[in-house]
Amino acid sequence: MTFQEIARDYVYTYLSMFPSLATAAGYHAHPGLTLDDKLETFSESELARLRDFQNQFRRRLSDVNVETLNAEERADYEIVAGHMRLTDLELETLQSYRHNPTLYVELVGNSIFNLYTLNFAPLEKRYDAIIARLGKITGLVEQARRNLTNAPGIWIKVALEENEGNRIMLMQTLRDACPLSRRVAYDTAAGIAVTTLQQFNDFLEQELAKRPAQWRLGKEKFTAKFGPALGLSLTPEQVLADAEAQLAAVRKQMFEVALPLHRQFHPEAASRSDLNKVVRETLKRVAERHGSRESYMNDARRDLEEARQFVRRKNIVALPASDNLQVIDTPVFMRGIYSVGGFNPAPPLEPQLGAFYWLTPIPAEWSQNRVESKLREYNYYGLKLLTIHEAIPGHYLQFEYANAIPSKTRRLLRALFGNNPYIEGWAVYATETMLDEGYLDSDPQLRLTFQKQQLRMIANTILDIRLHTMAMTDEEAMDLMINQTFQEKEEASAKLTRAKLSSTQLCTYFTGWRLWRQLREKVQRGRGTGFNLAAFHEEALKAGAVPMAMLERLVGAAR
Repeated sequence: MTFQEIARDYVYTYLSMFPSLATAAGYHAHPGLTLDDKLETFSESELARLRDFQNQFRRRLSDVNVETLNAEERADYEIVAGHMRLTDLELETLQSYRHNPTLYVELVGNSIFNLYTLNFAPLEKRYDAIIARLGKITGLVEQARRNLTNAPGIWIKVALEENEGNRIMLMQTLRDACPLSRRVAYDTAAGIAVTTLQQFNDFLEQELAKRPAQWRLGKEKFTAKFGPALGLSLTPEQVLADAEAQLAAVRKQMFEVALPLHRQFHPEAASRSDLNKVVRETLKRVAERHGSRESYMNDARRDLEEARQFVRRKNIVALPASDNLQVIDTPVFMRGIYSVGGFNPAPPLEPQLGAFYWLTPIPAEWSQNRVESKLREYNYYGLKLLTIHEAIPGHYLQFEYANAIPSKTRRLLRALFGNNPYIEGWAVYATETMLDEGYLDSDPQLRLTFQKQQLRMIANTILDIRLHTMAMTDEEAMDLMINQTFQEKEEASAKLTRAKLSSTQLCTYFTGWRLWRQLREKVQRGRGTGFNLAAFHEEALKAGAVPMAMLERLVGAAR
C-alpha cells in the first residue's frame, strides 16, 4: 500500500470517529455511516477504539520508506506522524477528557453551531441533524460526569460561562431561525438539552469544584507536548531565551519610533530618557483615537475592505477571485478562548460555503471603564492590525489558498492537522509585510501600535512557558503584560485566562513569525534580483500548513 493510500485512510477514518469535526470539514458521510447526525463520545469503548486506530496506523506508517517520498509526500508524512504523537500524548498522559469541562461544553456548541451556519444542505435537513445531535447531548453529559475526576477552578469558571452561551444559542438564535415544520421537534429536543446542560452546570459548581486540580501542565508534560505541537526541534528553554532577547530589542525599537511622536504630543516634556514613560505616554495618545462600542463591528468591516484594496494595489499576494468572508460576532460559547476575535475557515471539502472572521462584541453590561479599556487596546490602529491578522492578508487568505490544494486528502490533512507556527506565524509576518510595504502611508502611530502587538506576541510565549513550567505567578504575568509590554488591564486579564486554558498554543505566533522571516530572507538571498514578493507568498501559501522545515523544501521545489 502506498503512503498516499495510508494518508487517505487515516484522515477519513479519523473524521468518521469525530463527527462534529467532519461536519466542519465538509465530510458528511463515511461508507455506511452518516455523520452530521452523530456526536463524539468519550466512553471507554470509544477511547479504546481510538487507541486501536492509533496502533493500526503506527504499524502501517512503520512500513513506509520515508526516503522514497517526494517533498509533498514527506510533508504529509510529517503531519500524520506529528498528529499521531499528539493524539498518543492526549490519550495516555494529558487526558483532557478527565480534567477539562470546556472540552464538552465547546463540543456541544461547535457541533450544533456548524450545522446552523454552514449552508451545505437545505435548512430543514440541517435542522434534522441539529435535532438529532441535540438528542445525544444527554448521553455526552452523562459521559462527562463519569469522566471528569477533577478540574482547575478557572476551567470550571470558563465552562460555566460558555455553557450560558450554549443556552442562548439554543433558546434564542437557533430557535428564532428554526423552520416552522421543525419547530415542535426542535423545541422538545432543545428544551431537554438546555435542562441537561443546566444539570451539568450544577455538577460543575456543586461537585467538580470540590475536586480542584492544577492548571499548570508542568515542565515534563509541556516539553513532551512542545515538539509535536509546534513541529520544532527547539526546546522551550531555547524559545524562551529567544523571546526574552526579542522583548528587549522590540522595546528599544518602540522607544525610537515613539520619541518623535512624544515630542509632537508633549512638547513641554523636560526629559525623554525614560523608555517606559515615553512609550506609555505616546501609546496613550495614540489609543485615544478609537471607535465606539456601537461602531466596533462596522469599523472592522471598513478596515477589511481597506486592507483588501491595499494588498491588490501593492501586489503583495494574489487575492482569490471570489469573496466568501463574513464578519460576524464570535459565538458566545467560544468567547472564553476568543475574547477578542478569531477566524473560522471555510470547510476544506466545501470551500464555497464561506469563512468567518469572528469579532467579539463589547458587552452591553460592561462598565464604561471596561469599555474604554477594550477600545483603547483595539483602537483605530489596533483594530486594523487585528483585521489584517485574522482576515486579509492573514488567516482568511491563507486558508483560501490551502483550500485550493487539488488533492482532497492532502487538503484535509493540512487543514485539520496543519502546523500551527505556519498558521499563526503567517498572520504575524503578513501584518508586518503590510507595514513594510507602506500600509496607511507608513504612519508611525500604526508602526508603534504594531510593535506593541509584537511585544504582546513575545509576551504570549514567555507567559506560556513560564506559567506552565516555571511557576510564574499571576502578579508576575500581569506585570509582564501591563508594565513591560504596555497592555491594557482588560486585555492582560483576558490573556492570563487564555494562558491557563491552553498550553503551547501561545508560543506559535512568535516561533512562526521568526521562521517565516528566516525563510523569506533565505529565499530572497538565493534568488537575488529574481526574487518576487508576491510569487514567494503564493508558493508558500499554496503548500498549506506544513511544518516550517518542510515548507523550505517545498518552496525550493517550486523554484
